[in-house]
Amino acid sequence: MAFLIDLNLWERFHDNVEAMIENFVEYLPEIVFALIIFILTFIVAQFIDKKITKYSARLQKRMRVGPTKFVMLRHVIIGLVYLIGLVLIFYTIPPLQKLSTAILASVGVLGIIFGIAAQDSFGNLISGIALVFFQPFRIGDLITVGSNYGRVTDINLRQTTIKTSDDRIILIPNSVLNKETVINWTYDDTVVRWSFTIQISYESDIDRARAIMIEEARKNSYVLSKEVLARQKPGTSEDVRARVSDLASFGVNILLDFWVNDRDNAYSAEYAIRENIKKRFDSEPNVSIPLPQYVLSTGAPLGVQLTDANAAEKSDVNGNLNDETVV
Repeated sequence: MAFLIDLNLWERFHDNVEAMIENFVEYLPEIVFALIIFILTFIVAQFIDKKITKYSARLQKRMRVGPTKFVMLRHVIIGLVYLIGLVLIFYTIPPLQKLSTAILASVGVLGIIFGIAAQDSFGNLISGIALVFFQPFRIGDLITVGSNYGRVTDINLRQTTIKTSDDRIILIPNSVLNKETVINWTYDDTVVRWSFTIQISYESDIDRARAIMIEEARKNSYVLSKEVLARQKPGTSEDVRARVSDLASFGVNILLDFWVNDRDNAYSAEYAIRENIKKRFDSEPNVSIPLPQYVLSTGAPLGVQLTDANAAEKSDVNGNLNDETVV
């Protein structure tokens, strides 16, 4: 009996294999044609992408769109090319054509299921379109998202790419950008005011320290001069300022702020100015950078406590000696 069952299973398996081979042979021309369509679709998509990239400046001028919208439009065009190729492949092979008809017939149920499964992808898609339409930032802008800072290099239907100053590529989903607070350093004007704090001791001459800090800041090539600042930021009162910001535990904090062309140059300017200020302070007798100092307070004079402790120790020793003498 077991042998007959195994024999029937083998026959069914053999029949299925033969049916698959017959179907493959029957639809071999359609399969070959579908492969050709797939290859042609890939070639056409790459060709269009290269042409759009090559003539991007001319096309942007003719279409009167910025680089951000143009890049998104390029992604949409390439996506449509692949979609058309996929539709042609489906309607080339009869079994796939029947499958696509069944999918369209049940599009309501499948749409709900697919929507739940791919809600993140749809969220990124809608967010990408919103970013391009409202343009809180554009390609080429310097932005800060959370702890990430860099230049926007690409915006597509799924994610935004930024490149950091140390050449790291960060991919941020578009839906995250719609939820996070984004700082755009170049949205309207690249000029930014930059500041950092230097601490001096309480014994130091504040006026002399302030003068040294302002002098070193104005010497830096990245710091905008009064003349340049007057042209780029009319109405600005001072180019460089040094003000007491806090009376801290170990010294006086002086806040130095200045103007630079963009945020990238701000870091270079800060590092160089810090070093030069330190060197000037080292050669200045009336200005010094404090070291942490701590004062211990016990609530009573330290000498009295030691005297009491010594007296107790002596009495204890004398008591022990007396006991030993009595014994």
